[in-house]
Amino acid sequence: MSFYNSGKLDAIFSNRSNQTYIIAEIGINHNGSFDEAIKLIDAAVDAKVDAVKFQKRDLEAIYSKTILDDANTQEWSFEYLIPLLKEVELSDSEYKKIREYCDLKKIDLIITPFDENSAKFVGELGVSAFKISSADMTNISLVQECANYGVPLLISTGMWQDGDIKECALFYNSQKMKYAFLLAQSTYPAPYENLNLKYFQRLQELSQNDVVGYSGHERGTFIPVACVAMGYKIIEKHITFDKTLKGPDHKASMTPSEFGEMVSNIRDLESALTSEKKVNQAEMLNKEAFAKSAVAVRDLPVGHVLIKSDIVYKSPGKGIFPHQIYKYFGKIIKNPIKKDHYIDETDFKEVCKIKDWKKFEFTQEWGAKCRFHDYDAYKVINSKVVEFHCSQSDFDMEFTPEETSQAGLIIHAPEVYDRKLIDICSTDEEYVKESLGILQKTIDKTLELHKYFPHHKPKVVMHLGGMFLDDKDVKDTDILIDRAIENFAKLDYDKDAIDIIPENLPPRPWYLGGEWFQHAFMSSHDMLRFCQHFDLKMTYDVCHAQLYCNLFDRDINEYTKEIMPIVSHVHISDAYGTNGEGVQIGEGCMDFDALFDIMGEYSFSWVPEIWSGHLHEGAGTYECMKILEERYATKL
Repeated sequence: MSFYNSGKLDAIFSNRSNQTYIIAEIGINHNGSFDEAIKLIDAAVDAKVDAVKFQKRDLEAIYSKTILDDANTQEWSFEYLIPLLKEVELSDSEYKKIREYCDLKKIDLIITPFDENSAKFVGELGVSAFKISSADMTNISLVQECANYGVPLLISTGMWQDGDIKECALFYNSQKMKYAFLLAQSTYPAPYENLNLKYFQRLQELSQNDVVGYSGHERGTFIPVACVAMGYKIIEKHITFDKTLKGPDHKASMTPSEFGEMVSNIRDLESALTSEKKVNQAEMLNKEAFAKSAVAVRDLPVGHVLIKSDIVYKSPGKGIFPHQIYKYFGKIIKNPIKKDHYIDETDFKEVCKIKDWKKFEFTQEWGAKCRFHDYDAYKVINSKVVEFHCSQSDFDMEFTPEETSQAGLIIHAPEVYDRKLIDICSTDEEYVKESLGILQKTIDKTLELHKYFPHHKPKVVMHLGGMFLDDKDVKDTDILIDRAIENFAKLDYDKDAIDIIPENLPPRPWYLGGEWFQHAFMSSHDMLRFCQHFDLKMTYDVCHAQLYCNLFDRDINEYTKEIMPIVSHVHISDAYGTNGEGVQIGEGCMDFDALFDIMGEYSFSWVPEIWSGHLHEGAGTYECMKILEERYATKL
């Protein structure tokens, strides 16, 4: 029969996945209630696990009639357990409904059969894997029956010593079974001092398989995270709504919130377990601020040969670093270097000055980003629009261009003021008031500068907030958008005189030297809802959108189709992962052919936004423009 199987477990067995396979063991924690079982599946899905696991028993095939008829004839544990197992066993029809519900929720279903009759039922029902309980690790006939169905076997090793595990492993290996041992300690809850976590290396050796898992019954969430750090590839823990309920497993289980915390911590750990040392954008900014590079002690003219006495080392770390400068001693300087200015490798190369950039031909209204202080250098390219990215202090700067421009004026409002982020989604009224004050200053400054760019209606790009330093569990971003709508309405502006165009934001933005967590203004839903409320257009940052789609497994082309009707202005760069912003075109993961096919049906202005693209006579920006013209001029 056909049933949902994510393929994630198969990918682990074939070494095609670096992601831990996480199982929420529902077991018998549903207490015999089908409705409770469904609720626990929903909780597991919300916790973002890969699979849910149940248990199936035919009690008459497991226990003798004497025990079933009168458990009191045995040890007290049977008197407790047998009546409980009779109460909690779900019917065959309920298991079929569970199978259908897992298909609907797109989550793997795993079942532990405790007897061969149940194994046959489970095999015909369809599962992503069989789980073999610790008690049945040595039950060769049951294991063989499960192996007949061609899906992986996850075999717990609690209750047994090394010699027993070795003997079973020799048999499993001789039969070429597809299996993984799960380290387990069959006490509920299990004491930490008896977990023997380092034994996983022995399990790898015995099973001749790198795939070893952990089935935990201890309290807390940190042991499974530690297991992932050690190399375990499968994690199983029990899930319950109430640890005080009767039953053997509840007290050794985790609540849905604990499960979600564990899964989140494991995924964060996985993202950190890389062997390649990379420098991210926030580190680059911090390196520029704190590291030291070679600085000229005097004006160095073109033709000068650099010597050691020409330099000292100072911040910013934007130039040649001390450990690399020796490569440049004896080289001829090809661009003049001012006293106290950092020396860069481009100072030894022929650099295309902004005034010498080729004339670009694009279909849409194109432009470049600059600051007030370098506008004179950029105005010579005669772009259709110019976007000024402002800092808080720019508003106190006198900026009076010598002549008016034909270009459209776009001002990007500051994102930071007084080392705080603009955020009108906040519940702190004073914080919102300060944020609105900066945004109002931006509006006023834009209108003031409009006289120098009089031929087009000016635009203001805004970041409106919804970011957190910690990853708060904000599932309903409508709450944040509600606050933004309420507060944005307090701004004073004339829609006939100026266009305010909020920008979509990335999921893991770099602010103030580190990574933050964005919630509002990422999704197409948020952008459409906010902009349509005020009848606004928006700024579409295609890099931010790609990062959002990467994180939340969305299709950027569908995202683009949804928001393009309200797009007025576009920021263009490539992207990678979930926080790789501002990458040069072709160096990230974006499919610009498909993207620009969709966008080309609409009219908009645009600028490149390459990380540090403004440095060295705008070298990164110029390279981006040349690539875009060569490949996409008719669409842009």
